[in-house]
Amino acid sequence: MKFKYLIIIIAIVSLVLLYALSFFSQPTVISLATVSSYNGKQVVVTGVVTDYRTTTFGSQIITIIDNQDNGSSPLILYIEGSLFVEYGDLVQATGTVQEYNSEWEIAVNNPRSVTIVQKWRNISFPLWQLAQYPQRYENTNVNVQGIVEKTYKTYFFLTDPDGKYSVVVYDSTSTTNFSKGDTVAVGARFVYEQENLRYVLKISEPTHFVHKQEE
Repeated sequence: MKFKYLIIIIAIVSLVLLYALSFFSQPTVISLATVSSYNGKQVVVTGVVTDYRTTTFGSQIITIIDNQDNGSSPLILYIEGSLFVEYGDLVQATGTVQEYNSEWEIAVNNPRSVTIVQKWRNISFPLWQLAQYPQRYENTNVNVQGIVEKTYKTYFFLTDPDGKYSVVVYDSTSTTNFSKGDTVAVGARFVYEQENLRYVLKISEPTHFVHKQEE
């Protein structure tokens, strides 16, 4: 009888130890700015997609930035396999920190280790936020709401309700139905226009949109 109880106690202790080991072996959640301090370690990072491409070997390279810290550098996620992402998506990845060609990156051995936390079209920003932190959103898809101020054949001006901030929206699709004074939601790519030294919104991808808002 005592031997039976001993076996039960050993089993319970073993389970507790396994749980403790699994707890301490969990990847560390870090910011992009501190990635260099975790070389060779498993970490979890979160960022906004600013670029992505697939290599000739079928791997995917995704560049992310920290949308909460303008001072942090972009970070590359090197993924064995591929997944569907868009510019501006907020993603979380688990992988190993490594240095490649003098740059830090996260090596992810399975696409399932990358989670799309929030799609860009479900994240709405006011115009003042784009105006004050443009580099944070540069080259990403953004969803903003405003009032149509002026309209032209291939572009229009979008302004905030107070008329303090405005941005040019290029619409190459020419399929929208709105006029001056309408409140609209715009989903487009936020890019820097070098020739005019300004940031603009460009509607150029199938997932981009201009939706007239009901009064």
